[in-house]
Amino acid sequence: MSFEISEHDVLGRIGKLDTKGGALETPALLPVVNPLAQEISPRVMFERIGCKALITNAYLIKRRAGGNEIAKIHDFLDFPGIIATDSGAYQILRYGEVEVSPAEIVQYQQSIQTDIGVILDVPTGSRASKPRAIETVNETIRSADEALKVIKKRDIAWVGPIQGGLYPDLVAHCAREMCKREFDIYALGSPTEVMEHYLFADLVDMISAAKRNIPSSAPLHLFGAGHPFMFALAVALGCDLFDSAAYILYARRGRYLTEAGTLQLGQMTYFPCRCSVCSKTSPDEVRTGSVAERTRFLAEHNLSACFQEIETIKEAIVEGRLWELLEIRCRSHPSLFEALRRTKEHRDHMARSAPSTKTKGIFFFDSVSLQRPEHSMYVERLTRHYVPPRSARTALLVPATRIRPKSPDKSVRDKLESVASGTHVWLYCPPYGVVPSELEDTFPFSQTEGLMDPDLGTVRAMAGTIEAFLAKNRIYRRLVLVRTGEKWQTDFAGICRRVCRKLGVKFSATSDHELLNGRIRILGRRNRYADKITRRRVQQHP
Repeated sequence: MSFEISEHDVLGRIGKLDTKGGALETPALLPVVNPLAQEISPRVMFERIGCKALITNAYLIKRRAGGNEIAKIHDFLDFPGIIATDSGAYQILRYGEVEVSPAEIVQYQQSIQTDIGVILDVPTGSRASKPRAIETVNETIRSADEALKVIKKRDIAWVGPIQGGLYPDLVAHCAREMCKREFDIYALGSPTEVMEHYLFADLVDMISAAKRNIPSSAPLHLFGAGHPFMFALAVALGCDLFDSAAYILYARRGRYLTEAGTLQLGQMTYFPCRCSVCSKTSPDEVRTGSVAERTRFLAEHNLSACFQEIETIKEAIVEGRLWELLEIRCRSHPSLFEALRRTKEHRDHMARSAPSTKTKGIFFFDSVSLQRPEHSMYVERLTRHYVPPRSARTALLVPATRIRPKSPDKSVRDKLESVASGTHVWLYCPPYGVVPSELEDTFPFSQTEGLMDPDLGTVRAMAGTIEAFLAKNRIYRRLVLVRTGEKWQTDFAGICRRVCRKLGVKFSATSDHELLNGRIRILGRRNRYADKITRRRVQQHP
């Protein structure tokens, strides 16, 4: 097996996973196929819906087959694409145990020639106590060691499950231990119950704990991904593969999936979708059919909706707009929005892996957008790596214009050319807080589109950037803020005043009219005087 990455954005990436059954482009959804009862056949999934890979349960097949040998899983399911087989761990979560050992289920998966095999693990679930969670992690690691002893076919891509449930420290520990055993794919287990209870914020912590502790070159699978409205969140956090039975489980309950939520067929007037099945009928017509026909219709639509969301995510990655898509999806449900806010705790990790430049603009909407990697990346570079001019003593903050956010007004720019030595011109514009004028054409400032009337959270973050910058660069003695009369600038000036008082920096605010009428020359003379005083102090106290 090999895995090659061609595009990436945030932590999401488009990759090519080569298996003995063929190549699979990621992110990829593997629909769960129940070998005992399936309303849509795998062949229909492949030919009509374009499903390239699926996952089924090797444990259930083994029990169903009994003494009858199955030569190849592809023939048994009548599916020409890539097949992954689970080991029966979900049955442990539901029923407490399975009648098979880790070695036996590995040998069985090898005998049926699966493409992707999962070893038998012990799911933690969402209700386990910390001691019980520790037991499941230790048992999963022991199971991995037992399975590796009997793995003979290395042409199968073997999956190493990661357990730990709602305890990120245990998830991290399990991930590190699985990496020592060098599996081809790593998979985060136990998210099904977490998602059933809409604990998406906890899911963010679980995925992040796993992602940080596996090789960046390895694919990460999310077991039981569920509803398509959370796919963008999972991909942005670094998941490459998903399996889900939601398409059929929801269909059996008469539920119609969309990228933003779920609708009840019995209450629908129109189909907000033009897939191959929805475009040919109406809700009224579908409701007149039998239960089996309705279920089959909903299952096909739900599966199409899931694949459509995956394609939307891929295009967002190529366009460099995965974060924008993530914000849209997460604002469709309060629990998802809470998960989006939780990413703030992991933004440093996300920033380290995100692209350092982009060819297209990035959007900021409110203070939640500050969590996107580009903002964290810019603030870190500014506060840690940027070196201001040696002669700088006064920082002159000039607002950027609404028409061209990366540049000040032309009349103001002409006036700034006469600034005396010692005055360092900064631009301030939501959401970055401060941009040295010599960096105005660099990424991400020159590619940013944001509100010119930011919310208070963004204003505070802007002032926070200034505070961090001034605290690191103690050469500044004075900060002068130029205002154009917009209301948010009053709040910004007030916060900057408190920041300067805290750091012992003189603060004053002026209007753009005063700047254009010549006050800048006064600032220049004061700066030259300050330079003399500074030089004298350095000579006296080197």
